[in-house]
Amino acid sequence: MVAPGLEPALVDELLAFGVSPKAVPGGATFRADRRTLYALHLHARVAGRFWVRVATFPAQTLDVLGDRVRALAWDRFVYPRQPVDVRVTAHRSRLRHRETIAKKVAHAVGDAARVPRRVDGRKPARTPIAVLVRLEDDVCTVSVDASGEHLHRRGWRTEAGEAPMRENLAAAVLWLAQWRPGEPLLDPMCGSGTFPIEAAQIAAGAAAGRGREFAFQGWPDHDPALWQSVCNEPADPAVVGPIMGSDRDGRVLVAARANAKRAGVSGQVAFVEGDAATVTPPPGRGLVIANPPYGARLPDARPAWRALGELLRGPCAGWRWAILCPHPSLLAAARLTAAPVATFPNGGLRVVLHVRDPEAGQR
Repeated sequence: MVAPGLEPALVDELLAFGVSPKAVPGGATFRADRRTLYALHLHARVAGRFWVRVATFPAQTLDVLGDRVRALAWDRFVYPRQPVDVRVTAHRSRLRHRETIAKKVAHAVGDAARVPRRVDGRKPARTPIAVLVRLEDDVCTVSVDASGEHLHRRGWRTEAGEAPMRENLAAAVLWLAQWRPGEPLLDPMCGSGTFPIEAAQIAAGAAAGRGREFAFQGWPDHDPALWQSVCNEPADPAVVGPIMGSDRDGRVLVAARANAKRAGVSGQVAFVEGDAATVTPPPGRGLVIANPPYGARLPDARPAWRALGELLRGPCAGWRWAILCPHPSLLAAARLTAAPVATFPNGGLRVVLHVRDPEAGQR
């Protein structure tokens, strides 16, 4: 699962894990073994959540739905008396009342998981398990949430600015901008540091999911030994080029430095205070990446955008750049032009990612 519009970045990431994904609106479908599922949760940076499909079957009545759900192998995922949180979507289906469908499925799952089961002495889980039921054209697809808490929560960002970008969205933007470790990176409006920190973790080969727990660890058929084996695989760090974040608000830089320390990359990211128009970039040429102020963040955002334009025509002339923008008028205020690469929701608005390489022209 990923924000609609970022499916290409997700598909590219999944290909790197050796699976064959098929893009669908808001995500991708693919087949994977247990080790790959574990590795995805530990290392995937673009995905927001993984669901494991349990079954797909026709269902035109509640009784048929209940019988088919009850017959599934729920002892793999649910302990007896474990709470079940059923989420329902229905399109072009004879079964339309989502609350009634959810109750029917929850009762069926509970009936199927009555037999007590303990695995390796582990106690039955009491955390609710999330079950997704999708009904479309009278066909039901049942899936189980393998992730639990949203995957963008890496655990290091406990302090944020006014409009922080989710970490997995930042990873997707870096991917779509074709940034690679070793290339200099500058975020001149970094706020709490999401872009620089995410880039530094990518370069360091840091596992995105290290130090947190996932829903699949509470399943009865979870394999702790295999999970530990995946966690013990050595990292693959890359050559780290200069990574820098700047902001004119020194208070948010305090939060950015604290976040970088928790993320384990404080030595790989430099944060400096200063206006975007006059910041001194790292040596060489690289990528300027920015999520400038807009909307509720700044009623009149044009001065900030003009400063960004001055940076890209001045100190960072010749650098590639990737900028998020909700409206063409803001790019016009910065006197910048580029073709759109992706459109996706961020902070309650539809934003467009524009990427430009001065040497290659518009992408």
